[in-house]
This record gives sequence, structure tokens and C-alpha cells, in this order.
Amino acid sequence: MKSIIRWMDRDWAARRYNPVFAFAQRFVWGVPVMLSIALIGILEIIGLPSNGPISTIILVLGGVGMFVVMLVSMYRWAKGYGQTSFQERQANTHLDKVSERSASIRNWIWPNGN
Repeated sequence: MKSIIRWMDRDWAARRYNPVFAFAQRFVWGVPVMLSIALIGILEIIGLPSNGPISTIILVLGGVGMFVVMLVSMYRWAKGYGQTSFQERQANTHLDKVSERSASIRNWIWPNGN
């Protein structure tokens, strides 16, 4: 769980102004379900029935995992990422990076300032 939270922090920190539920975050919500479906496919290849009780348990665990990841993501957003101060800091950081990048490109193209 801590690794998911650290990943979310890195992902949100890399975003620009107003990063409300970016695509990668929404994609992560579905990963437990996709993994459970893949595991059921593997069990079917081994010879277990895909509509048996084991498959049902695996699907339920995938749904529960998706719900937990979604709740953690929403909690993290509500506690920090959705706040105006965080959004303003991210906007200022982004503008600083863009300014530095523009200055380095200008210096590379016109090294003498011409």
C-alpha cells in the first residue's frame, strides 16, 4: 500500500496545474481486476473451470483491490492534491521549469544573445 501511495505522490508531483485524476491514476484503479482476469485465464489453461468458486473468489478480490486503490487515490487527492495551495505550488513549479527550458533553448540557438 505504501508503494502505491509513493507512486501516486510522484505521479501527482509530475503533473501540471489542476491534475484531477489523471489517466494513469484511473488506469491503476483497474489493474487489480485485470490481474484477476489474467489469473483466471492461467487457471483455465491449467485445467480449472473458469466459472468455479476459485474464479469467483479471485474476481471478488480483484474488485475489492480496485475499490481499495480508488479509495486511497481519492483520499490522497482530498487531503492534498485537490487543495488550492497545492495547485498553485504546482503551477509555479511548472512555470519555473518552462522558463528554464525556454532560456536554455534560446541560449543554445543564440549563444551570444543575438
